[in-house]
Amino acid sequence: MFQWHFVLFYGLLTVIIGLGGAQVAYVEDADIDKQKSNLAGRKPLYSPARCARYQLLYPGDQLNDWICDCAPAALYHPESDACYPAYRQGPCNDSQILVLYKEKVIPECVNNPCRQDGHFLIRDKCFEFGSMNQNKNPCPKKEYTYVLGVNPRTLMVDCVQLSTQLETRFSLDVSNNSVAPPEYHIDLAEKCGRGSRLFAQGRCTAAP
Repeated sequence: MFQWHFVLFYGLLTVIIGLGGAQVAYVEDADIDKQKSNLAGRKPLYSPARCARYQLLYPGDQLNDWICDCAPAALYHPESDACYPAYRQGPCNDSQILVLYKEKVIPECVNNPCRQDGHFLIRDKCFEFGSMNQNKNPCPKKEYTYVLGVNPRTLMVDCVQLSTQLETRFSLDVSNNSVAPPEYHIDLAEKCGRGSRLFAQGRCTAAP
C-alpha cells in the first residue's frame, strides 16, 4: 500500500514539474512574441524636424532605429536625392512631370500635355489634382469627397478620397503635436513601398 502511494505521489510530482516547465517556456515565448509584435507594430511618423519635405520617419529593423524615406504617392529622385509627389513637376523641367512606370525602379521626367503643374490630361481635357470644383473634377461620387489624385498603392492617377489628417508625435520634433498634411497619406505608409529611396536603392528584401 505504501509503495502504491509513493508511486502515485511520484507520478503527480512529475506531472506538476512538467506542467511548471511548460508554463515557464510559454511565458518566455509570449515575451518574445510581444517584443516582435511591438517592433513590427511601430508606425511611420510625420517628423518635419528630422525628415525633408514629402518624407516620413519609418521604423527600422532595430527597436530604436528610424529612417527617413518618401511618403506614399511620392517618388525618390536619385539625382537630387529627394522625394517629390508623383505626376508633379518636382525636379523636372517646365511642362514636365515625374512618373514611375510599372516596369521601372527609377522615376523619369516626361512631357505634361497640360503644360501646367498639378494638372492631368483626361480625354483631351486638363483637370486639376485635388479640385472639388464640379467643372474641374472628373471623378464620380463627388459628394463623398473623391477627387483626382495619385493612388498611393498603385502610383497611378486615379480618383482618390481625401485623406484624413492624423496626429502623430515624436519627441525630437520642434512641435510635440505635428499633423501630417493629407497628401502624405500617413495612414497608408509602409516601409519599402514602391517609389521609395530604399526601393530605388535595392535595399528592400523580398517577402518569403
